[in-house]
Amino acid sequence: MAHLRPAPHPDYRITRIYVLHEDAWHIELDHRDAKCLVTAVIPDEDPAREPSFHLFAPDGHDVPYEVMEWFMAEAADEVRAIRAWTKLPPAAVDTVVALREVVRDGWDDEDGPALLALLSGVLPADQVAAVVLEVLSLDTAALAGPPPTPAAVAALRGRMTEAGWRSGTTDG
Repeated sequence: MAHLRPAPHPDYRITRIYVLHEDAWHIELDHRDAKCLVTAVIPDEDPAREPSFHLFAPDGHDVPYEVMEWFMAEAADEVRAIRAWTKLPPAAVDTVVALREVVRDGWDDEDGPALLALLSGVLPADQVAAVVLEVLSLDTAALAGPPPTPAAVAALRGRMTEAGWRSGTTDG
């Protein structure tokens, strides 16, 4: 995500990196003479992990108020964008977690109609759209196709169960 606001001071900038072993985005406030003065850590895989901040300011480096305010606003925007799915109802959050595992194990374009049928049976339309957007970065229209067979829906449900879909909302 690009900076939404210009830096209030030319000596400061923000670096955004994904730390794979943490499953988290790091939004770092850098100074031309010092890196990582403040780091916002924003987990994007585990809804139970909350965003946090790490303060490193070496040698007592002072960060001006307007720079810190700018950094905090940028971090807040990132949290809203990256963690929006964690505010969905529990069944939808569980669905996102399980579908991410299914997608990692191998997602096929033919899975789209089965996914829509499965989700439409347990979630309201706006939550279906939010889950599909979060997991596949697609609009639900992109998944449309001929109606899936009951076997295709059952197979996808089985893969999600294996991936740990804990909500139990797909049992019926």
